[in-house]
Amino acid sequence: MTFIKLLIYKLLNKQISNIYDKRFDTFNNTPKGVFWNSKLSQDLRLNIILDKILQNAKSDEFSIADIGCGYGRFYEILKERNLDDKVKYHGFDINQKIINFCKNNKDFVNVKFGISALPFDYTDYVVMSGTYNLTPTNDISLWEDYIIKNLTNNWKFVRKAMIFNCLMKEKRKIEKKLYYTELSWIKKICERNFCDPEVVKHNLLKDDITIILKK
Repeated sequence: MTFIKLLIYKLLNKQISNIYDKRFDTFNNTPKGVFWNSKLSQDLRLNIILDKILQNAKSDEFSIADIGCGYGRFYEILKERNLDDKVKYHGFDINQKIINFCKNNKDFVNVKFGISALPFDYTDYVVMSGTYNLTPTNDISLWEDYIIKNLTNNWKFVRKAMIFNCLMKEKRKIEKKLYYTELSWIKKICERNFCDPEVVKHNLLKDDITIILKK
């Protein structure tokens, strides 16, 4: 990566963090506080990811790095499904305010949170839910380069699988600060850089896909 591109990516991270600062100040630890349309859609996306992990892990204990963890809703779901004792969870986000909230949440025990776009160490499953949907730029090539670079960096820390979701349309575009991929394009990117992807589509999430990449 060139020095100029590294600076551009850092600027994008700063812009994203600033956007979330304002949003979290207004809506706090709610789906709206991290730009989700509703609790239903947020939880459905996270449960799809968790179900795919459970299918892969079977009865084994495992670790999860949640990239773009927001206020820790994924960990709340782990607790609701009585999996918190089985899972070593580590949440990461580039926003200081959100990470501070998670660290100070008295309901979050035996878990760790860090300011980063990457795990600190190797982990079984690296997941991103909605992490690359909101974009501060209208330059689609720049944003797609940013996504690919982040996925590539995270892939290095994966032991078993990387799972992420995307908004999807028939044509790739950025609309109202949201990035939409296109199925054949993202599949080619995954095949070229990682492996043959498994793609999951849910009837209640018409503009969403979940992508599973196994090591």
